[in-house]
Amino acid sequence: MKTIEEQIRAMEAQWPGFKLISQADDRSAEWQGVLAPDKREHVVRIRYRVPMVLENITLKDVQPRVQVLRPLLEWHADYEQGPIPHVYASHADPKLPYLCLFSPAGREWGTGDFISDTTVFWAAEWLYFYEGWLVTKKWRGGGQHVGRTADGVKQLETV
Repeated sequence: MKTIEEQIRAMEAQWPGFKLISQADDRSAEWQGVLAPDKREHVVRIRYRVPMVLENITLKDVQPRVQVLRPLLEWHADYEQGPIPHVYASHADPKLPYLCLFSPAGREWGTGDFISDTTVFWAAEWLYFYEGWLVTKKWRGGGQHVGRTADGVKQLETV
C-alpha cells in the first residue's frame, strides 16, 4: 500500500502542473491541475484517501475520486449512453460527477498503485473520449455500464 507521502512525491515528480491543494492529514490529499488531451483544457481535481489497514471497505470505496471542475461536463440525455457516460453521482455536488475510470471488479487499480501512473492518464483518456462523445453523440471509450440509476448516473458515495 502506498502512503499519502509516496503518492504526493510521485505526483510532484510526474505531474508538476498538478498542485497539492489540500492535505488534511497523513492519509488524504487533493490535487488540482489541467488536462488537455484534445486541445480543450479541463481543470481536474483528484482526491484520495489511503485506507486504514483494518477498515472494512471495498476497492470502489478507496479509489481516487476525479472530478472535472471547468468546464462543467455537459449533460445530454439524448446521446448514446447519456446523460454523461461513465460517471458516478456526487451527492455533495450533483453538477460535479466523479469520472468512472476503471472497473473496481476488474481490480485494475489498487492501493499499491501510484495515482500518477494510472489515474491521471486514465482521466486524460476519459476526457479524450468525452470530447469525441460531444461531437459524435457516441461513446467510443469502451467500458461497462453497471449500476445505472433512473437519471443514467451510477451511484458512488462521496468522500
